[in-house]
Amino acid sequence: GKGAPAKKEVPKKDPKAAKGKGQVDEEDLQIDESEEPTIEIDDVIPEPQVNVIDKTEKALTLKCSGVSDYPKYETDVENVIFKPTLMYQTRNFKFFVKNTSLVDMQYYWKITNAETGTVDNGPYSIIPKTGTIPAGCDENFILKFSPLEVEETFERLLICNIPNRSPDQEPMIIEIDGVSERPVCHFELLPSKYREKKEKDMSPIDSKYSIVEFESLGTKIKNIKRFMVVNPTNQGYEFIWEQELDDSKPKTGAMFRCLTPKGVILSGKKYEMIFEYTPDSVGTHESFWSFRIA
Repeated sequence: GKGAPAKKEVPKKDPKAAKGKGQVDEEDLQIDESEEPTIEIDDVIPEPQVNVIDKTEKALTLKCSGVSDYPKYETDVENVIFKPTLMYQTRNFKFFVKNTSLVDMQYYWKITNAETGTVDNGPYSIIPKTGTIPAGCDENFILKFSPLEVEETFERLLICNIPNRSPDQEPMIIEIDGVSERPVCHFELLPSKYREKKEKDMSPIDSKYSIVEFESLGTKIKNIKRFMVVNPTNQGYEFIWEQELDDSKPKTGAMFRCLTPKGVILSGKKYEMIFEYTPDSVGTHESFWSFRIA
């Protein structure tokens, strides 16, 4: 009869036996499954079947490179003290921050109360507030101080949050402070570039004047401008508008009129002012007026 086939003995692997080069036991691998993946891996598309031609194989060298670094910053500002600023006005302070590292540096600014540490912008704002500075580049920032009231202190901390900041660097914290002053009155006017235009024409306008601009689509047409004047003081007052007459300046006749020549502005209130412009000729016309408090 037929005999049973002989069994081949397979030697068992000794876990303590020496591993070959490049071999690692699965028991030695420690994988942190809670770690979030940082690289997205797509499925590899299998190559089609090919016939290799003899002596046509060619080896190509693939060069890979990478950069690893902590974001690091450089700035020459430690504190900012604004000069006395009138309520409803704005002062700007410009400074730079440089990224001295080899990687992009993300940032986010916040302003906190110097005493409590809570987020409190107060009269301050910064542009831009958030963004990314490329490696080796710098970014210019504008810190604005726009007080709306008079307070004992405007001390704040301007803090720049930088993710993965170098552990060798301290957090970027800039101390800021300013002083506000209460004006007797405030004119709520739209921005105007007329002053800059006059400076280019070598006929600058005195800085004591505010500017109200009219545009008329023709002559003999009435054009109206309205704006508010605020009384931020603790008491009301009477006002009067007076047109300034100067023989050295071109005569504008009755082209300009004030339709609110006098009135009373109560404490903390606004008063609407109305001016009228009716040109009788084509060109640029100017008229100067004084706002007087009785």
